[in-house]
Amino acid sequence: MAVHAELPDHPYFPGTVMTLDPTLLDELASDYIARTSPSTRAMTRFLFGDAPVDLFDRIFSSSDPASLPTGGYLWVFHLSGYFGGVWLRDELARSGHNEAIAGFSVTPSEAAFSDETARAARALSAAAAERDELLAYCEATLFATDPPGLVDTFGYNEGYLLQIVDAPPEGLATPPRFVTCPASAADGPLTCTYATSRLQSLASSAEVSAALVRGDGAYRELAERIAPVQDAGVARGRTVWDGMLNVAGFSQEAYEQLLDISSAFLETVQATVLAAVRAVAERDELAGRRAAVADACMGVWLTSYLVGITDGRPGRALPTFSDDQE
Repeated sequence: MAVHAELPDHPYFPGTVMTLDPTLLDELASDYIARTSPSTRAMTRFLFGDAPVDLFDRIFSSSDPASLPTGGYLWVFHLSGYFGGVWLRDELARSGHNEAIAGFSVTPSEAAFSDETARAARALSAAAAERDELLAYCEATLFATDPPGLVDTFGYNEGYLLQIVDAPPEGLATPPRFVTCPASAADGPLTCTYATSRLQSLASSAEVSAALVRGDGAYRELAERIAPVQDAGVARGRTVWDGMLNVAGFSQEAYEQLLDISSAFLETVQATVLAAVRAVAERDELAGRRAAVADACMGVWLTSYLVGITDGRPGRALPTFSDDQE
């Protein structure tokens, strides 16, 4: 059965590396509906977790990632990030425990959208560049500070997920061993395991994690650089979600959906950062091209999420599924 994803109003401005691709979105939606039981289907789970995971698996299994239809991919990640932010803002406000976000609003702008897509364009340019330029990009994006690089992004989202797992809403429980991470990055840089791993391509990154732990060759210096950045990100993620924001007052359904979305995101960051590490440590061109394309998508996903969570205009709505009656 073909399914359409009906989209309400959302920020989009033409003329960038991002292109509208409703055919791709409907293909992803139809695949999701076909493999999901009616009792567990939800737009939130599809758009915020399932669709991005599917696209990341396509990137990490591609022998020529720079040739993928990335314009449409970026659009799906833009939708996922923006509406994910809108959904989370509503849940945070509804909980009654997040007055700061409920009273803050920034209207989406074309300038912000252009900045978002320009960053993606730089990553895609690196993905198609000569080897030295590509590998230089991969190393730079690991440790960037403005905006935060992949190592910091992994650490922050690790800390955020661990915090909401360790401190669930009163009366609710987290599934056992939902996510497991070393106490310190020095004990296992960029390494978390999941009770249910959804990103198939993450398994192929296990050898990179092991090489970082052993300190093989060029991996030793990278591990030493990674550990303090990752640990600082973890601490910041825990702090933000133990004060500025928190999940107190969430319903069981909202809490479980947030866990699902957050773990899917952390898996994709983990796969992306480990691909970049492999590229730098082994001068692996294919890993680098995959990492650069994934980084373009990751940047759009994150930036659009920030736009959505700060968009306090009334009447924000989420997409819906509709059957193709033709």
